[in-house]
Amino acid sequence: MTVEIVYCAGWDPVRRSIVDALPEAVARERDAVGDQYAFVLTGERPLVLVEVCWAAHHASVWYFDEQDRRHRQLEFRRWPDERLLLLNARQWAYEPANLEFNKDEPEWRRSSWRARYAPDGSRTISGHWAGPDLEVATDHPVPEFGEWAAVVGDLGPLTVRADPPAADPAAEPPWRPPMPLRPRQLDETFEGGARFELDDGADVTVELVSGGRLRLPSGRLIVADPDPWLHEVVPFEETVVPGEYPLQLSVVRFADSPEHTRVAACALWVSDRPTATWNNAWRDGEHPLLLGDGEFFGVGVDAGRVALVDVAVAADFAKTIEDAYDDMDGWAHELTGSFANLITVSSGWGDGAYPVWVGRDEGGALTCFVVDFLVLAAARRLA
Repeated sequence: MTVEIVYCAGWDPVRRSIVDALPEAVARERDAVGDQYAFVLTGERPLVLVEVCWAAHHASVWYFDEQDRRHRQLEFRRWPDERLLLLNARQWAYEPANLEFNKDEPEWRRSSWRARYAPDGSRTISGHWAGPDLEVATDHPVPEFGEWAAVVGDLGPLTVRADPPAADPAAEPPWRPPMPLRPRQLDETFEGGARFELDDGADVTVELVSGGRLRLPSGRLIVADPDPWLHEVVPFEETVVPGEYPLQLSVVRFADSPEHTRVAACALWVSDRPTATWNNAWRDGEHPLLLGDGEFFGVGVDAGRVALVDVAVAADFAKTIEDAYDDMDGWAHELTGSFANLITVSSGWGDGAYPVWVGRDEGGALTCFVVDFLVLAAARRLA
């Protein structure tokens, strides 16, 4: 069987057809500058769809079933050493009448399967796939343009479909590369009196409240669920000069129910210089290329509060923190130890996972750590 390569903007899963076929030269140029493009390997039916965006370090390989439904995905990241590493493998099994990725169909939910891969090739499996194991290579050299056989598999002789006639491209590409969660309106979150409309329509106003002062004898911060094992949590790579720093809470009060408040975020200010940029706070082993769409490395919470403490004294609270649970009320609560303290903060809407950001000034120096409870992440600023 002869297989054609059709360069394009992407794939339309509703029409099950190629979107905006591209001349090979245009796709090659996009590849070289990092812009997104796609190509379909097709014979009597579509076989493989490959989506590429090197600016986002991303490539995704989709395999079609006999009804032109995507039923398997391999998601890769282009690593700085020019390796293409597998991040996710997913597989779905459909009944003949099932639509692609229809989560309302019980057969789809029961048969979905996912493996998440670490850079060393180890994996974590989730889902309910009961078929044969996926045997895939997790590490490839970054392919040259058009040389994807080692990644997608040998499908036989390949030819490039003749260049299509010029056509106006679609207003929006049919796909976009994954974008990890980014901080949103953090400056406004710490602006007293700022008003927001939440995504459910509620009108809230920001109040700035002191959460006390946190002592950091080593300058290495842990943010974790307040449990006896918090001293085992890896501290952030960003460090500060040992000392005592103010903790500020951004509390939102609801206009239609003034007694109703939530802590939207807390900021540990380590400098009074203006914050110019925001980014992730990283711990050892974390890397931005390991994040998928909307994902973040954060703090897991199942006690309705987070704890902030210096790594050098975290173990001192292992025997006392459980006995203090009943006293941990209010927006912030301090526990004192022999050499330092620990402060717990009410976590927005409660249990979940929350990102920690760092602010930096124009010179790149650290200004603060922010635990973002995502209360205002999707809110609309009001005049």
